[in-house]
Amino acid sequence: MKQEAKTTAIITGSGRGIGKETAIILAKKSVNVVICSRTQSEINSAVEEINRQTGNSSVLSMKCDVSVASEVNSLVKSAIEKFGSNTIDILVNNAGVAFNRRLIDTSEEEWDQTINSSLKGAFLFTKAVLPYMISNGSGVILNVNSGAGKAGFVNLSAYCASKFGLVGLAESLALEVSEDANIRVLTLFLGEVATKMWQEYDFRYYQKNKSKMLQPKDVAEKIAEMIFDTKKYKNGDSFEMYSNDI
Repeated sequence: MKQEAKTTAIITGSGRGIGKETAIILAKKSVNVVICSRTQSEINSAVEEINRQTGNSSVLSMKCDVSVASEVNSLVKSAIEKFGSNTIDILVNNAGVAFNRRLIDTSEEEWDQTINSSLKGAFLFTKAVLPYMISNGSGVILNVNSGAGKAGFVNLSAYCASKFGLVGLAESLALEVSEDANIRVLTLFLGEVATKMWQEYDFRYYQKNKSKMLQPKDVAEKIAEMIFDTKKYKNGDSFEMYSNDI
């Protein structure tokens, strides 16, 4: 049975870190939230935390590989069946992976995994939800990017390539929807964030510098601000958020 129509947000990579904290904040604002990750245990933990912190039961959780079109389309279909097609109003493309590798040491599998998670996933989810946003005459697509989308970094060639690509995707899409009233494409560029991804990327560096890093909750609050402050953040806008900003 479909629930009463209200805003629905799909957040990729929301089993932990930035994605989970974003889902919590949006749920507190009475938004229907769609949780997805490749790891079922992380999904279960995120849903439990959302329910405990917010009391919002309007949560859909599904295991999903963002780089597989059939899984993406199935998730969007399930969201529509649960919440209604006229509620798909927010997409946060947050999923991503990074490997600490020189290009010469990067395997084809690691390259594909990086590009597929950060860039192909954003393409597939955007393509799946955009027709509903156009039909509804409103929507926001926010891409979580990185300083690696603005400059190259040593041992991050694959990640930088994926994030530079995400910039091009966002800029082109913003132009494509510019005549569709109330649809906004936004980008949030981040510095180092204290997440499990950073732990896995460089544990020793993370342990030494985690207190100086952005916290996932702070990033999630900025994401929510960009989503809901339609006067401050227009279609095509971006914001840069680094650890020394807080």
